[in-house]
Amino acid sequence: MSARVTRSRRTAASAAFTLVELLVVVGIISVLIAVLMPALGAARRQAQTIQCGSHLRTIGQAMQLYANDNKGRIPRDYWYDLEYKQGHILWAEAFGKYVGHPLPEVRDLSPSRDRILGPEFAQIGVYQCPAFPDERQVLDYVSNAWWAGVVGVSAPLINVTRMPRSGQIVYLTEGNSRTLPVDSFGIHDIFDVSHLPMNGTMVQGSSRVLNDKRHGGRINLLYLDGHVDSKQFKEVGRRDFDWLYN
Repeated sequence: MSARVTRSRRTAASAAFTLVELLVVVGIISVLIAVLMPALGAARRQAQTIQCGSHLRTIGQAMQLYANDNKGRIPRDYWYDLEYKQGHILWAEAFGKYVGHPLPEVRDLSPSRDRILGPEFAQIGVYQCPAFPDERQVLDYVSNAWWAGVVGVSAPLINVTRMPRSGQIVYLTEGNSRTLPVDSFGIHDIFDVSHLPMNGTMVQGSSRVLNDKRHGGRINLLYLDGHVDSKQFKEVGRRDFDWLYN
């Protein structure tokens, strides 16, 4: 009887892990996690970049539908009061019904109107980039409002069907989380060199365009012809927004 008990104890002891073996297993798991985490992070960034581009593509389709209904014209920059009446309307407001979310009419043309529009934009998924650093921001994209050949002046509606280089000129792109206010949309546009992501080889602190690493250094761009592309934000410059600039 005692012999059988002794053999049983020896078998149990030999089947159990020793402390050293457990430490080796934990070490191997830690190494695997360290190796896999960067790859998983890169895969996640890539998936977010693709999803962000898909959102811009949907907005591009809305842009074309809006142009068809408005004699080829599309909104570019946005401001309030008299300028709103002159055509400086917000693209995100104008495109609401074309992305499946009709917006209420906001008759108040003062900056207070943005407090009404904000909660509406928050419900429109394609207006959000999944990698945008500030979750409070409900409109993650900025429009090209460059007046042809003119720096420092924004332009209202344009006829997209008559635009030269429409496949090379950006219509919307990703905004900079550090400079865009989360509660108003009047500066969600680009019409000056100070709004660009780079100043020569230096990142611009005043940029309204993405110039961070949320997409691994890349940026998504919707062009006036409706196609979407991505490239390094450091490659984005005035020529991408001003169709008369060489």
